[in-house]
Amino acid sequence: MDHRDNLLGVFQTLYRWRKTIRNVCLLALAGSVVFSLLLDNYYQATTIFYPTSPQLANPELMFGNTGQVTDYYGSDRDLDRMAEIATGKELEDYMVARFRLYEHYGIDSSAAKGPFKVRQLFRSLYNAQKNKNDAIEISVEDTDPKMAAEMANAARDKINEIGQRLTKESQSKLLSAFEDNITRKKGELERLGDSLRRTQAFYGIYDPVAQGEQLSEQLSTAESEITRGRAKLEVLEKNPAIPRDTIAYIRANLVGYERQRQQLMATAQSGDNITIRRFNEGFPQVAVLQDLHFQARKQLSYDLERYNQIKAAYNTDIPALLVVEAAEVPLIKSRPKRSIIVIAAVAAAFLFTLLAALIADAYRDIRWSDIVRGE
Repeated sequence: MDHRDNLLGVFQTLYRWRKTIRNVCLLALAGSVVFSLLLDNYYQATTIFYPTSPQLANPELMFGNTGQVTDYYGSDRDLDRMAEIATGKELEDYMVARFRLYEHYGIDSSAAKGPFKVRQLFRSLYNAQKNKNDAIEISVEDTDPKMAAEMANAARDKINEIGQRLTKESQSKLLSAFEDNITRKKGELERLGDSLRRTQAFYGIYDPVAQGEQLSEQLSTAESEITRGRAKLEVLEKNPAIPRDTIAYIRANLVGYERQRQQLMATAQSGDNITIRRFNEGFPQVAVLQDLHFQARKQLSYDLERYNQIKAAYNTDIPALLVVEAAEVPLIKSRPKRSIIVIAAVAAAFLFTLLAALIADAYRDIRWSDIVRGE
């Protein structure tokens, strides 16, 4: 019974305040309608893209020097890196300058808080986030639908440019390191070449294998002929029937081969004909220098090939992102939702007036003047 009495009391209060509640709600309705009609229409344009894998700019993968399978889409780390670029200060400054947002938003660029205000307003109209499909989604709102689409696409292109620049900066540093290394190795190769030429000229060794075989063959031939000549002389000199000219000829050949053997075994000085002793003395030095020169040329050739591959990757336009959906000019406004504004304003006015009526009715018997005077 008490509950029904309380409920009847509430209805009685509402009935007594019905005109006030009606008037406040009508006033809120009229005010919210006028307010919502004065609000500008905003249009939202959205573009969606995925980050590409940085491995696409890897020279080993580009030129097939590895058996690793190429992954065209970036990982979660690449997605986070792209999201960081999308919310960075560089992008904000670019958008402000590119679309003259000071003029577009009506902000005084010379004011002390001008840069802060224009960035704050841009951030309120710009949104970059990862969607449910792990793609980057960029949305831009503007009163001009065409400009909203242009800004969204421009932001995406700038993100791509920044991502490419970061990759190319790393490649540029690598190229500089290779250039310094190649320059140093060219100097070392030139010094090795000079040392090799001087050593070859000093010892007269230019082809160790061929010259070694030639000297061995000459010495072996001389030794054989000396042995053969001595044997002939030993036999023929005892025979009085052999002409002296023949004996003299054999003896002359023997002397020639003996002198040849003596020359091959002699210790020759620089500039003289090469000897076996001089060959044996210079062969280790020439062989070492030739091996060092070959290894240096081989390493330099590898570094040049690697450098050219990195430079080719550096000069190749590899996108930092893959566009799934480009921003198009929106045909329907995104906000304001005028009907929701009006309904919310009327509902708030009704509830506020209702609460005020209940409070006023509950404390209607209190003499507020006595309370104020402290009686």
